[in-house]
Amino acid sequence: MKKSAQEPQALRPLLSRIGLDPREVEVYLALLPMKIARASVIATKAKQSRSHTYLVLRSLELKGLVSEIERGKVLHFVAEDPRNLLSYIDDREAEFRSLKPIVEGALPMLESLTSPLIGKPRVTMLSGMEGMKQVYREALQHEFVAFFNPLAMYETFGGNVMHSLFGKQTTFRGKDLLVRNKGTQRYLTEMSQDDQYHIRVLPRGIDFSTDTVVFGDVVSFFAYDDESTIVRMENKNLADAFRAWHAGLWNSSTEE
Repeated sequence: MKKSAQEPQALRPLLSRIGLDPREVEVYLALLPMKIARASVIATKAKQSRSHTYLVLRSLELKGLVSEIERGKVLHFVAEDPRNLLSYIDDREAEFRSLKPIVEGALPMLESLTSPLIGKPRVTMLSGMEGMKQVYREALQHEFVAFFNPLAMYETFGGNVMHSLFGKQTTFRGKDLLVRNKGTQRYLTEMSQDDQYHIRVLPRGIDFSTDTVVFGDVVSFFAYDDESTIVRMENKNLADAFRAWHAGLWNSSTEE
């Protein structure tokens, strides 16, 4: 069966997501179909300079994706089995796990370098599915209040993002106000309420397509649009105002 010319194009974002930089992606994809080649040949195929291609191949060697062999006193590079990509991912996971306690220990020093903004909100924007997951991961590890549209979440993520990020046994600390739609009952069935996590359903007629999560001094807005936009505002007065609004609606909402 003839391979599609679009296949390498589809692989580029995947290889970038697992940690290869753009030039590593091009050199790796150039070498794969040749299996073995000289640096100059790979450079031509990848449309890179020979000197830079040589450096990139050395970097791919360190990642376990490329090896080298001498043929007729000429150095050749060999594309290793693509399954080595899985080993590379495992190595990265292990490295990040080992770095986490070091970063945690450095947080007081890092935080001391940041001057708080008094009065003026600090606004940051992210986009994409990974950006959404990143902010959800941050928010749901704290005590929170939220305005939540379950149907929008299911349609965007294809499932319960809370379960995919934290597992089904995780206990949350917060209060969720849900829009009443066909995703609401499914969410109520999937999520376990306890002394720390409570859910109520908003009155009919109150509808919105975004999610809002408030924790600490942070208000995060999740817009389920084509760009998956997230706006994160850090300001105590704004966060307190949203909590007051949430408290008022909480009292007029129902447990189901």
